[in-house]
Amino acid sequence: MRKREKIAYILGVAAVTAVFTVSIPPGQSPRVVEESDSVVAVVAGPIFRISPYDSLFKAYADTVGWDWKMLAAVAYVESKFDTAAVSGVGARGLMQMMPQTARAMGIPEGLESNPTESVRAAADYFSYLSHLFRRVPEGERTNFVLAAYNAGFGHIYDAMRLAHKYGCNRYVWNDNVETYLRLKNDSIYYTDSLCRNGRFTGIETTLFVRKVQHKYSEYRLREEAFLQEQQQQVADTRGMEG
Repeated sequence: MRKREKIAYILGVAAVTAVFTVSIPPGQSPRVVEESDSVVAVVAGPIFRISPYDSLFKAYADTVGWDWKMLAAVAYVESKFDTAAVSGVGARGLMQMMPQTARAMGIPEGLESNPTESVRAAADYFSYLSHLFRRVPEGERTNFVLAAYNAGFGHIYDAMRLAHKYGCNRYVWNDNVETYLRLKNDSIYYTDSLCRNGRFTGIETTLFVRKVQHKYSEYRLREEAFLQEQQQQVADTRGMEG
């Protein structure tokens, strides 16, 4: 019978006779498992990294059902991964949550700069906001959630109502709801009876959404390039051995 190469990972290896493992240094993960029908050897390889807090983003991403790289993108735009960051309006920590929101999401007073608390609470808040915007199609919802995280959901609701009134799609962000969020700085719009949350300068929020989405796209491309490079290295190694 022709020898079959088996590829597996440390976790979940089932139908093998023996597993040989190697010590895996911090910051690395299992990458290649090789050879024979009865013996599997696991070797270590590098993993894709964005920040020192990737493990937290990965741990809490499922709370909101996002790719962990989106949480990383928010953290970068908000604080550039600085857990001690404090904004001019008092937002604190890795995810730059305002004190009132931090309390509501269960961060104990004094722990706003704790990265675990910050990421956990932000993920909980994103999940809450996602529920509030559940009528927005899934492909669009992330933009609304990000905007509400920055501006508060009341202003986003106002912009949605204005968009609908003026013939735009209240469930589409780009060139629709984002336009009317910016227009909430104009008295013609913020004095409209549909606006229940007053005047708002929306340019910062619309830029925030764009920056996060841009950074997320960058991280996805970087991860894809990293994985392709790792696959090529494996292929080159096998080519030399063969």
